[in-house]
Amino acid sequence: MTATQITTRLADEDIPEFKPDIMVKLLATIDAQQRPNLVLIVSLEAKDNETLMFAEFIHGKTKKNVELNPKCTAAFMNLGYDYWVVKGEFTHWAYEGTDFEYYNEKPLFKNNAYLGITRVGYISIKQVIPKRKIKMKRPLLRLLKNYMKEQKETETNEDKLPSFVKKIFRAPSNLKYIAFVDKDGYPLIIPTLHLIPTETNQLIFTPSAFKQDFANLSPGMMVAAFALNIEELLMYQIKGTYRGFQSYQDTDVGCINIEEIYCCMPPKAGDRISF
Repeated sequence: MTATQITTRLADEDIPEFKPDIMVKLLATIDAQQRPNLVLIVSLEAKDNETLMFAEFIHGKTKKNVELNPKCTAAFMNLGYDYWVVKGEFTHWAYEGTDFEYYNEKPLFKNNAYLGITRVGYISIKQVIPKRKIKMKRPLLRLLKNYMKEQKETETNEDKLPSFVKKIFRAPSNLKYIAFVDKDGYPLIIPTLHLIPTETNQLIFTPSAFKQDFANLSPGMMVAAFALNIEELLMYQIKGTYRGFQSYQDTDVGCINIEEIYCCMPPKAGDRISF
């Protein structure tokens, strides 16, 4: 990613790319403790070249966070693994009007009392990182597993990660992302398919093709890791402290100490899981 690629508004051809309901749409926010929070927002889409919008139908920390700190970041990934990142600032809520009616008429929300929307939120676009392609490299997953086996012999932490969470983060076919607060004060979302949990309460990963995105991630920073089984809509968020990269077989391997685990699915979205 280079500075010349970044724009301040969406290209006309990108606007319809963000409309399908069947795609991954993530929103990263910053909480009162300046920690990143990362969730799936299925209603997120582009209103125009300068604005994103989303419908609120579940009350959670994300909505509270944007009211405390308007800086947020959206990430979009379609079924072809094309990936966009959009940084922006939350501006306001709307409780009626054209966009409110637009969401209420969408099949996802129409005639569904549980998913009825309460309001529409708006994000003013500040930066657009253009489309990139996400690629899975299975040799890197094998490398991580070998690294994990070697580290297990030296680490003494007790394995306390719940098996159902471990399963979602460990499956190679599931989508995984890391978010942290970038040097510009906005959260940054990075696809991290080469990420697995260890048996010593850690996550390990390789930056793969997105190495430059991790340039401003420093040891000691808090990160949020998100894993999604898109077929069953099972998803969890792990928060922890980044320990840094170390070289292993000519590859950078990052490590995160797991500190908190959250459910990201209704009806218990946002609930912390005992750990």
